[in-house]
Amino acid sequence: MSGATDSIPSETRLAKDRTSFSDVLAFAWSYWRQVPWRFSAMVIGTTAGVLLEVQIPRLSADLVVATERHLSGAAESSVAWRAGGSLLGIFAAISIVKQLYLRNWTHLASQVMQQLVGDGFRRVQRFSQAWHANHFAGSTQRKITRGMWAYDSMADSLVIDLGPALGLLVGFTVAMLGRDVGLGLYFGASVAVFLAVSITLSLKYVAPKNQLSNDADTAVGGALADAITCNSVVKSFGAEGREDERFDESSETWRLTSRRAWLRSMDAGAAQSVMLVLMLGGLLGLVLFRPAETEARIENAVYVIATYLVVHSYMRNIGWQVRNLQRAVNELDDLVAIYKTEPQVRDVPGAAGFRPGPGEIRFDDVHFGYRNQPEPIFQHLSLEIHPGEKLALVGESGSGKSTFAKLLQRIYDLDSGRIVIDGQDIAAVKQESLRRAIAVVPQEPILFHRTLAENIAYGHPGATRADVVEAARRAHAHEFIEKLEIGYETLVGERGIKLSGGERQRVAIARAILANAPILVLDEATSSLDSITEQLIQEALGSLMSERTSVVIAHRLSTIRSADRILVFDCGRIVESGSHADLLGRDGGHYRKLVEMQTFGHADAVKPAGRATAPDRSA
Repeated sequence: MSGATDSIPSETRLAKDRTSFSDVLAFAWSYWRQVPWRFSAMVIGTTAGVLLEVQIPRLSADLVVATERHLSGAAESSVAWRAGGSLLGIFAAISIVKQLYLRNWTHLASQVMQQLVGDGFRRVQRFSQAWHANHFAGSTQRKITRGMWAYDSMADSLVIDLGPALGLLVGFTVAMLGRDVGLGLYFGASVAVFLAVSITLSLKYVAPKNQLSNDADTAVGGALADAITCNSVVKSFGAEGREDERFDESSETWRLTSRRAWLRSMDAGAAQSVMLVLMLGGLLGLVLFRPAETEARIENAVYVIATYLVVHSYMRNIGWQVRNLQRAVNELDDLVAIYKTEPQVRDVPGAAGFRPGPGEIRFDDVHFGYRNQPEPIFQHLSLEIHPGEKLALVGESGSGKSTFAKLLQRIYDLDSGRIVIDGQDIAAVKQESLRRAIAVVPQEPILFHRTLAENIAYGHPGATRADVVEAARRAHAHEFIEKLEIGYETLVGERGIKLSGGERQRVAIARAILANAPILVLDEATSSLDSITEQLIQEALGSLMSERTSVVIAHRLSTIRSADRILVFDCGRIVESGSHADLLGRDGGHYRKLVEMQTFGHADAVKPAGRATAPDRSA
């Protein structure tokens, strides 16, 4: 959508461009510090492993020298045996220490990953409808789960691989300096050059392509979710081939970007191999071509080769681990950005829970407009709804009816003014407690892929099966449910796709009945029902609304004849107010023209007054 980005509310834009490696590290640390003893044990274990491995070259050299002296008759065999036993003991100790700290790390990693994905889910759940309207559900799910595994990869690279590897290189440099200053200086300089080149290649040469590959991967997930979610639309237009082509474009982009990223990674690996060979050649040259006694030369040669054999895999892996770390940071980027993105609609500090009362509602000088619309929907809207009143909202699409209901639920925050329910400013109470006091039946009900019983009881989790059945009876849903093979235990499919539109609406009405909230919002709650069932549902809703404050958004005006008061909206303004009989008796009235248009089909009976408004939506 052209220019859409500029109109997206601030919370809908992930703070991705502000996420750095330090942000990701701080993000991981925020979880590690919650289990301090396990993380401390991990640091102690890896440090002990490094100190033990640093001893391997020295003990190897001692073993070779002791064996050579024994074979030449210059020393007893016990000396060689002691040297061999020491070397064997070091290897055994290293194995035990690694087993201990890796088992500890497994417990820590699984605990952090569970908490991380749970926190991501909880945060996204609390983002506003505007955020969700601007982000694919499939992409969001992929960002959270991929971020969980990216954390695992990052933590392993940093704590299990890079940390010990860098510790070993520092330890060997110090040990070699103590043994031979020339060898130590050359080794330290070679390591510094190797690390500088490897990190530069990883961050500047490989990482940018990895980021493009990640973005392409996210796009593939979004394309999959979009097409699969709208599969019924695809089928209705026979558009499978077009969707195949659309998906193939996304997957082709992923293939090309991933291949480039992998090839660059291989280039970096080749450069590292060359540097490792040069380092070994230089060390051996210093040992073999410098004047020294034969025994000392042999000992140093063994020490150098043993050192190289120990550090080779670590140094070789440093490049891979830096790249893996960078890739993991890139993949964690989206999840960290989700954590850094503040919800647009937030509870004020110290917000109290909403206290349900008789259902008195008051709009005080309300101003509100969507961010992507040039003009506000409401200006200076003031209105009072009495407890138990049945209020109907009518008007053309885009006139403000649905926005009115969303503001009542605090789906969006006001630009100015306030909405008061039972004496409480809804901006000052907890959102969840407010919405639990308002039962909503939307025009297009969305059900969870759970059982019918679970869907009906969603607004009242503690309901018994008898309560569920009674609510279904009142909504006239019991009749079709009991005909199903497993009745109330039937899974309804994603978004309720296994049910017809009328069946979904009856389940949604049963859900609202069981919620037993003091305020009802009905968005054309009978629009998907046949005439006979609609009459039955109207009777059920009539008895339900008689005890509650009800806001009914009506498109079919025949459904609101019994409303206590009807508000006629036009371009965000209330242009008429009164009962059905009062409004119908006004010659030339807006409501009367709407009724005549629906009754007699005069398309030109109503002409828009004032400015045109966009549909009630945020995207």
